[in-house]
Amino acid sequence: MRLRGFTLIEVLVALAIVAFGLAALFSVTTQTARASSYLREKTFAQWIALNRLTEARLTGQPPSDDKTEGETKFAGQNWRWELKTLKTPVTGIVRLEARARLDEGDENSWPGFAVGFMGDSLAQPGTPAPNWLGEPGAQPGNPPGKQPTPAPSPGATPPGETQPPGEAPGQDSTE
Repeated sequence: MRLRGFTLIEVLVALAIVAFGLAALFSVTTQTARASSYLREKTFAQWIALNRLTEARLTGQPPSDDKTEGETKFAGQNWRWELKTLKTPVTGIVRLEARARLDEGDENSWPGFAVGFMGDSLAQPGTPAPNWLGEPGAQPGNPPGKQPTPAPSPGATPPGETQPPGEAPGQDSTE
């Protein structure tokens, strides 16, 4: 009587298939862990950069230095950050660029980056808006080179509506 079973070749082929499958699974797991670690680092670095912008804005005055550097501890790790202050074409407004990276990270790799603006070119309530266009006589709401649209006179009929017959402009028919 002859026993039926797998031959040595069949067993080796099955083991090779399982080995390839496990190697692929291990590779995907490693890539996922690496991506998760990178995204965690990038998220924390982004938060640190945004925190630097917020702290600069809360002082109420733009930073006096063009470039500020420092270290902070966040999420149990040491981080490096930089804050650059750049001038803009609008008087009284500066551009803030913050970036952050792990302290032991690559000097040329800054995964966290944020940009913000701050300044004192704001109109106080009840005063005319600032001239953001930079042209003499330009008014907010009108593109450069376009003449301002005259405001309608009080009591005038709005465009597209007709005045009922026998009524004077501005006269209410419910009186």
